[in-house]
Amino acid sequence: MATKKRPAKKRSSKPAKKSAASSKRSAKSARSAKSARPSKSTRSAKSARPARRGPRSAAQRVSGLLVMLPWIMQRQRVKISTMARQFNLSEAELVEDLQMAAVCGVPPYTPDALIDVYMDDGMVIAEVPLVFSRPLKLSTAELFAVSVMAQTALQLPGANKKGPLASALAKLAPLMPAGAETIKVQLPKARFVKELLAAVETGERHEIEYFSPASLKRTTRTITPRKVFEDSGRWYVAADDHLSGEDRVFRVDRIEKLIGTQIFDQLREVRDDELPWFSESLEQVTLRVQKQARWIVESYPYVSRVDNKDGSVDLTMSITSKHWLGRLLLRAGNGVKVLKPVEYRQLASQTAQSVLSRYKKTA
Repeated sequence: MATKKRPAKKRSSKPAKKSAASSKRSAKSARSAKSARPSKSTRSAKSARPARRGPRSAAQRVSGLLVMLPWIMQRQRVKISTMARQFNLSEAELVEDLQMAAVCGVPPYTPDALIDVYMDDGMVIAEVPLVFSRPLKLSTAELFAVSVMAQTALQLPGANKKGPLASALAKLAPLMPAGAETIKVQLPKARFVKELLAAVETGERHEIEYFSPASLKRTTRTITPRKVFEDSGRWYVAADDHLSGEDRVFRVDRIEKLIGTQIFDQLREVRDDELPWFSESLEQVTLRVQKQARWIVESYPYVSRVDNKDGSVDLTMSITSKHWLGRLLLRAGNGVKVLKPVEYRQLASQTAQSVLSRYKKTA
């Protein structure tokens, strides 16, 4: 039995008319798709942000929070995406930082003393904690501690008696409880500290009589003070010791006699004692400097240099003394050797033996 085929329907070349409801739905979906795509400015901002290598350090995160927290507390409620763009962070990085901030605060670290910041439904919400909303006040014990420390600092040699610390101490005085003004701090006098501090400024040399408990000997020597400092309750002076020809540190309380000898121009002394590097009166040496001792080439002036194919450098330089050259060779180790003059080729080992013998004597 033959079956009849239905004639195919002709498709109209005209587009079918859409209903008003379908048109609205299409427009709405188009708008939502457009809003889901990042804007041109957002894309350019993301592409402009330089790629960060490796994780951020704790210092970077904390310094960032010190800026972000006042910003968010002022606004109280901001989108996570908006805040991430504001501080040039990814949203994941921002969430990590805010989670860290949420467990930070002040003693006793109870909930009311923690930073009140949290995230909810794509928003960052921050409220000022109670501890940050009331004015800070020092307790009586804290007032005493600050006052005593300030009085102590003002009595240290070289302290500015009319500076900012003295002004702050005067402002604290009316806040102290009745009778507290009778507390006076008196430090034991540090002998010779003022004189040595003045010598550092003026460049005055001093002759000292110094007692060494290790050897139970008193020595008379001339020093040029360079720095006076305090460590663990004791005063020290770092100085050029003209007896040993080296830089030494002396305990001030072991100086039994101090006599100023002369005030000199430090720049003039350098020019007179250390003749110009390129003067013909200075002795010259030629060193072969390997890669590991390249700092010699970069740190000291030289007369000439030759760069070798293996990366080493043949350096001709002036020296002020054999002692100075020996110390330089000792610091450089196997990274340098003397080419000429011949008599200095064993200077490094000789200097090492000399230093070693000193340690054996003190052992």
